[in-house]
Amino acid sequence: MKKLLGKKRLIFGAVTVMVLVIASLGYAAWTSAGNGSGVAKASTAQALSTVTATASSASLYPGATADLTLKVSNPNPYPITITDVTGTGAITADASHATCGQDATHPTGVTYTDQHNLSIAVPANGTTQVAVTGSVKMSNASDNSCQGATFTIPVSLNGASSAS
Repeated sequence: MKKLLGKKRLIFGAVTVMVLVIASLGYAAWTSAGNGSGVAKASTAQALSTVTATASSASLYPGATADLTLKVSNPNPYPITITDVTGTGAITADASHATCGQDATHPTGVTYTDQHNLSIAVPANGTTQVAVTGSVKMSNASDNSCQGATFTIPVSLNGASSAS
């Protein structure tokens, strides 16, 4: 009888081990884990461009300040906030006022004051027109040939993405 019980225990133990082995193989066949890396590529920012940056003498006269009218185009697929508008070169009068600013004896007398800490929003793939308040000044040195002129003011723009 002891032999029969011993055989039964041996068979029960063997069956139990086989069931556990088969169950663990089934579990292993249906579960999976792993490591790796994904890839995401950043786009390259395109420069903003000024469509126009002008001041009209309709609001300028010797001793007066005026606004810079700035029209900015953003070719990027995300919105930009411009924080700085900096003058970058000689201010010139329109072609019909060619004498204005042509030499030292006919000065435009027009200056631009750099603007910082601005918050000018330009939409993604869009254009914005804004007046940069009180940034253009005409001195008493302005030549009479500058009357009625529209002045082009070269500027550079600094800003960053405002996408959330």
